[in-house]
Amino acid sequence: MNVRLVDDWYGSLDVSLRRQIDVLQHRAYGSSTDEPRTEDADLHDPALHPRSFMAFLDDRLVSYAGVVTTVIRVENREFTASGLSCVGTDPDVARRGLARQVIAVATHYIEHSGVDLGVYTCAPVLVPLYTGAGNWEATPSATVIGSRDPDALTSTSLGVVVMTRLFSARAHANAQYIRDGTIDLGLPVGEFW
Repeated sequence: MNVRLVDDWYGSLDVSLRRQIDVLQHRAYGSSTDEPRTEDADLHDPALHPRSFMAFLDDRLVSYAGVVTTVIRVENREFTASGLSCVGTDPDVARRGLARQVIAVATHYIEHSGVDLGVYTCAPVLVPLYTGAGNWEATPSATVIGSRDPDALTSTSLGVVVMTRLFSARAHANAQYIRDGTIDLGLPVGEFW
């Protein structure tokens, strides 16, 4: 098994690689066919400065994690935050440690990027993967909201677990607010990470 890890800015990826990412996302979250989503929209909003982390088995893309970054609000305090996004592995190669490798590399990037904290959400069953691969912490007292709009998506409404890591001295000084508060991503209604 020849695994190659690659990271690059999502915006600089060529169309064929973006198509492979779409196919992988479809296989990981959709069905067993190779027909990805049909819309022409980017997987990641360019305003979130997306970075892509990929594992290739020989020359085939088999695992992916995006990292997105923005300014968030927690209890009237602003922080720069990054989070994992669109993490997925081809079901044909699941349970070989590829997702763990991609998550570890993406987390290392976040750790050294200068952000205050890391935050994202995941399905409860995936908590052990993220804690093991990137030392992420499940933060059950925190709530992530897409925005303050009444129709915004929330971690509670989606039934997902909030995962965090604190990096800056400022984030550590505000740990109680982050771990027990409402984390507002400031996204348009319908968007979430």
